Amino acid sequence: MVRFYTWSNKIAGNFAINKKLDRVLENWEWHNLFSHSLAHFHNQEVSDQSSVTVSLLDHRSSGNKPFKFLNFWVKDAHFPGLVSRVWDNRVVGNPLEGVLCKLRNLKRELNSVFNKPNPSLKREALRVEIKCIQSNLLSNPSDASLLLQEKLLLSKFWKAKEEEESFLKKKIAHFLA
Repeated sequence: MVRFYTWSNKIAGNFAINKKLDRVLENWEWHNLFSHSLAHFHNQEVSDQSSVTVSLLDHRSSGNKPFKFLNFWVKDAHFPGLVSRVWDNRVVGNPLEGVLCKLRNLKRELNSVFNKPNPSLKREALRVEIKCIQSNLLSNPSDASLLLQEKLLLSKFWKAKEEEESFLKKKIAHFLA
């Protein structure tokens, strides 16, 4: 049922007043982002005013996802060589088209090489491994191979933690933008 009025003086008879006081407005930017949004005015219940809920149905997910560059990729040993290899490829066309083509190729390469799962999962798996090694170290504290394994896992853990922080910062920035 469509609500035509959002306010009522709650009086019956000839003195009853019902008005549409509340509306939901959007601008073009909103429309471009949330073209499938929907405003629902609820029953007034105990108030004289209707509450409104705006549902944000974002249907952009059916298309291509925007490219997100993750800062921790730069720290990977493969990164400089990958960028050089893609950028050194000769592209035919005007200079601007050449840059766009190289950026598209670089995006494809970065996504294929660095298509890693969520870093939180990696960090948690490393934490479990570290716990296991450390429990073994409790019974055998001078075992050199266990100490070395712990050191390597801790190094991987801190790197994974940096990756996770970079990943989450990008996600937050995406939602705030």
